Amino acid sequence: MNKTVAILLTLFLCLTLLSCGKTEPLETEPTDMTTVTTTAKTTALTTTAPTILQTDPPLIAADFIFPGRFPVAFMINNTASARPQSGLDKAKLIYQMMTEGRTTRLLLLTDAEEGVIGPVRSARPAFLDLVAQHQAFYCYAGNYRVIEASSVVNDIRILDALKGHFGIFYRSDHRVAPHNLYTTMEKVYRAAERDRPPLMPNEPVEGLRAYHKFLPRDGGEAVTAVDYRFSGLSESFRYDPEKVCYFKYNNDTLLVDEQTKKALEIANIIILNRPHSLMPNGVHIKINWVDKGEAIYLTGGMKYDITWEKKSHTDPIVYRLDGEELIFNPGLTWVIVTDAQAQKSVMFHP
Repeated sequence: MNKTVAILLTLFLCLTLLSCGKTEPLETEPTDMTTVTTTAKTTALTTTAPTILQTDPPLIAADFIFPGRFPVAFMINNTASARPQSGLDKAKLIYQMMTEGRTTRLLLLTDAEEGVIGPVRSARPAFLDLVAQHQAFYCYAGNYRVIEASSVVNDIRILDALKGHFGIFYRSDHRVAPHNLYTTMEKVYRAAERDRPPLMPNEPVEGLRAYHKFLPRDGGEAVTAVDYRFSGLSESFRYDPEKVCYFKYNNDTLLVDEQTKKALEIANIIILNRPHSLMPNGVHIKINWVDKGEAIYLTGGMKYDITWEKKSHTDPIVYRLDGEELIFNPGLTWVIVTDAQAQKSVMFHP
């Protein structure tokens, strides 16, 4: 009996040990593995998703419009006898402002390597702050006394046809004087390098900046044309959506460059109203530029309300849209500076 019990106990112990040595599969193991695998995948997605899905679109690069050598500011005739002018297609920036008798002249700024420019006329005091703020060489023909009497006389490097630089100009025989005085970019920059160095700034000339490619803006109001007049001449800009630019008309005559015969394409338009008064001589117009105010900006067939500020005679005008610096679309910018009478004539067309 004792022997039998002993054998049974031995068998029982062996079976128990064998049973303990086995690893029973857990019923939840497949579920747990699925959970772990899913969690791992989710973690991986969570880690990489911001890079793939939440990356901001690449910013469009922008530069100052005169990033290299100092520009030249040409005093350009804008009467009927002087149109079409040469060098309009070389311009990056044009200011249109009144002179005597409600006629206008153009301050054409460019840093082009080559090209014919003209007709060139004499200096006017209302333009001098604009020349100084762009640190430009001022290329004109006579009337140095208005520069000599100005607060920016030491900030302007002159290339005056009647004050030592007539050699860079020539008279064309297809027009009569004074509407036939021309020069070239090559001659102007050679004279500037020789007589008014340096040509290159240590840093880019601060001022207007432009994107490398066209950038549509939020907001604004659709405007396809703007009309205005300083005198009896009706002037307008008309938007071409295919070219994404504006064309300039004087009455119904399309403005072209005299040399290329091609229509001038304008990317940006600013309409800026300033009080006009007369200088002590009772002839020349005076404009106070050290101020701030509101203006209109046109680009891409849209109109925007903007602000502007100029802190000193030599500081650049800073334009702002919705409180941020206005960066222009690439191409020519045309600034119309109106007095009260001209401002009343401005009409926008959807």
